[in-house]
Amino acid sequence: MAPSPLLSTDAIRRTPPLMRGIALAVIAGTLLAVLGPFGTYLNGGPVRLLGYWIGATLLGLVLYGWAYRAILARVTTGAWRWGLALLGATLAASIPEALATRLAAFLLWPDLAQRHLPLPLWFAQTTSMGLIAMLAAHALLRNPTAPAPAPAPAPAPSPAERLAGDVLALQMEDHYVRVHRASGSELLLMPMRHAIDAVEVEGLRTHRSWWVARHAVAAVEGNARSMRVRLSNGVVAPVARSAVTHLKAAGWVQT
Repeated sequence: MAPSPLLSTDAIRRTPPLMRGIALAVIAGTLLAVLGPFGTYLNGGPVRLLGYWIGATLLGLVLYGWAYRAILARVTTGAWRWGLALLGATLAASIPEALATRLAAFLLWPDLAQRHLPLPLWFAQTTSMGLIAMLAAHALLRNPTAPAPAPAPAPAPSPAERLAGDVLALQMEDHYVRVHRASGSELLLMPMRHAIDAVEVEGLRTHRSWWVARHAVAAVEGNARSMRVRLSNGVVAPVARSAVTHLKAAGWVQT
């Protein structure tokens, strides 16, 4: 009396197509047996209702599935002909579906044959459910819901880019360079000489392991034998004896 809804869901989309179709046909048939559309709930007999509707949905899976694949292979989706082709395929598949379900219903419930139910009405009911199934199949199979692509992660800044901004001092620690800022410090894996070249502010190398920005100098303390530079963030940088002349030439040390 009615066709199989050719449905699909994301939850079972990864299963093989045949198994997916059979499972959905059985589920749809069970649901229809419970709901009893078009007065079938009056026929009674849950076992017969389940057998009738599951049989109808499995047959509909074959008929409407074949019809849908046929138009899918021959008609461009989205073209104006698509709607007409879908309707025509539904009508064609509904003919054997309506005849088969009508015969099965009369065999299972002989009283129905005595009621002289009009064949056109039976066909109309079958076609309406078939069209719903075909539209649902088209929506789910041709326009599946896909998760939105994750945004591409932003490329990590290069060590040279991370040396931009307000750098107070550079301190060499083995193969790393500790970058001192007013807000704190961070370690970068790079040679000290490359870090000094990448810094965008004026400064001097006060020690083999230290480079200090000029604007960061709060005070120069000590004497030529033991000199140190106190930075604006409180960090103290040592001054090598060989660097004292460079500090004096740059005006960092009052002579």
